[in-house]
Amino acid sequence: MPREQKKRGRRLHQKPYEKSLPEPELDLHPVEEEQYYQDDAVQHAVGQQAFYGLLDSTQIDYFKEAEGIITSNTFTSDEEREQFYGALWAEVNDIELKMSTDPTGSKLFERLLLAAPKEKLLDVYKVYSTRFSELSTQRFSSHCLETLLNCSRTFIASEVEQTPGLLEVATIDTENAPVTSAVSDFFAEIRNDIPKIALHPYGSHVFRSFLMLCTGKELVFTSGSSVLSGKKSLGGQKKVADPATRYYSRFDRPAVFKQFIEDVLQTMVSGITLEGGRKMALDPVSSPVLQLLIELEDDLLRCDILSIIFPTNEGEPDFMSVSFLESLLTNPVGSHFLEKMLYSCPLSFVEYLYISFFAPRLHIISKAKGFSFAVKALMQRLNTKSAAKFSARLLDEVTDLSLQNIVLLNNMIVAISQHGSLQTDVAEKVTGLCSDADNILLALLDIGSFENITARQRSGANDSLKQRSILVENLLRTIPQLSDAIVESFIAFPLETKLQFTENTIFSHVVEAILSKSDLTVPTRRKLLNDFMGHFGSLACSVGASRAVDACNITSTGLNHYRERIAQEFLANRESIMRSLYGKKVWKNWNMDLYVRSSAQWKGKPLHR
Repeated sequence: MPREQKKRGRRLHQKPYEKSLPEPELDLHPVEEEQYYQDDAVQHAVGQQAFYGLLDSTQIDYFKEAEGIITSNTFTSDEEREQFYGALWAEVNDIELKMSTDPTGSKLFERLLLAAPKEKLLDVYKVYSTRFSELSTQRFSSHCLETLLNCSRTFIASEVEQTPGLLEVATIDTENAPVTSAVSDFFAEIRNDIPKIALHPYGSHVFRSFLMLCTGKELVFTSGSSVLSGKKSLGGQKKVADPATRYYSRFDRPAVFKQFIEDVLQTMVSGITLEGGRKMALDPVSSPVLQLLIELEDDLLRCDILSIIFPTNEGEPDFMSVSFLESLLTNPVGSHFLEKMLYSCPLSFVEYLYISFFAPRLHIISKAKGFSFAVKALMQRLNTKSAAKFSARLLDEVTDLSLQNIVLLNNMIVAISQHGSLQTDVAEKVTGLCSDADNILLALLDIGSFENITARQRSGANDSLKQRSILVENLLRTIPQLSDAIVESFIAFPLETKLQFTENTIFSHVVEAILSKSDLTVPTRRKLLNDFMGHFGSLACSVGASRAVDACNITSTGLNHYRERIAQEFLANRESIMRSLYGKKVWKNWNMDLYVRSSAQWKGKPLHR
């Protein structure tokens, strides 16, 4: 049965009652395309889909081919790359709005923005001018506008360095700070539509990008869980040959941006009520916005939003507040909101929630799926004595190595890494839960025998297996009482089992953690390296094992004889390694080009990863 073609953009889910609404009447006399572009006075309501024309089939085919060239990154020089981008900018001239709202064109336009010089960004701001609100809430153009704001960061930072007065006086200098001025124009246009844009399925991402730009904070992108972008947009940005990470670093913001944040907070907070704020916390669209607003208030030493959502911060919480907190723990969206709130709220409020809600109801709420997220934040904010007491009670609730308890243990280990006494308690608890204490690694990964490894290797989507692997990694890094036993357990494996472990896409992370341990003794490191000798050529080309081969950089430190033997093995398998994407990365990380030119220089130069 044919499947629905995947569409780019954030899906706007239709509510059940909307399906019965009559179809809107079509305008049989649409505005001509040329007339539409020439009429700058045309204004559209937020959320209304404006029409900017369609790309023809020739343009679509050309842009698809251009995107493939950018992705493959086959340019022989920087000059060739610049010429190619210049030709593309010439092609998209005067059709920027078509490109931004087209599913194919918007992907390529994002690529162009990421590599665009200052002048091109300013041109795009001019094209988008008077249309920022409608572009923010359009499925595809919202990605482009989001990227435009992110790419403005490096140029704003440069303007601030060249004009230090921007840090002190909240003025707009069009001549010396044109990008800052363009962002100011963007805010002036969307100012009246902020509440609608902030709660729109597409506009909320643009709104959060704008707020992060105004704070000057670093943007941290994680796989599939960006605080700003959707997965499709983030994936498109990661595929660019030059990801331009400078756009996402921290910078000193102009003084006028502080005023923008003040205005946004005043507008948003004035519209939040007790019931509305709690609904926002559980909504997939508005919850991330609310989290960011609470974080901004914390930077300004305020807690107006928290005071609205939690009017009581003394004594026993009322029934509705308890029900709301319990709903946060059982809701996937709410659990992330609660975690973020515990990180951002005042310490006095964290202690109040711990005493009045978490401690008395621990036995009940510990069974909630989202409880582990709150645990990590709560234990990092509490003082050492309270964290130790809370940890001891949590360990009593862990009676087996079920998926939920493994996630809880992972978050606990990360939170208590600085408490030595708690590390001993965790080690004793984990050892007691293992069915086979003699082979602790197999027990932790829930592998009954060596014959089951191949079968488990195929279960790449097993969430329990992934969490168990993460647990082993955390134990190796944090709990010294167990890390040595895990290493010895791996060394005792048969050679074939070790190779299976190393090539598995999940277990390879465990092998990497073992090989990366800095406190391994020399005899232990030699044992590990000896097992892989003769297999480095094939392992370097494996998607899973390549990370373990890279980790041997650390394992072979000070063992020059082993390092040279590994390099000779790479050289002997050079042809197959250079045909593999992962093999090329290993070749580069081991600095093999230098080894080929001069082995003497290679021996004296430390390896890099």
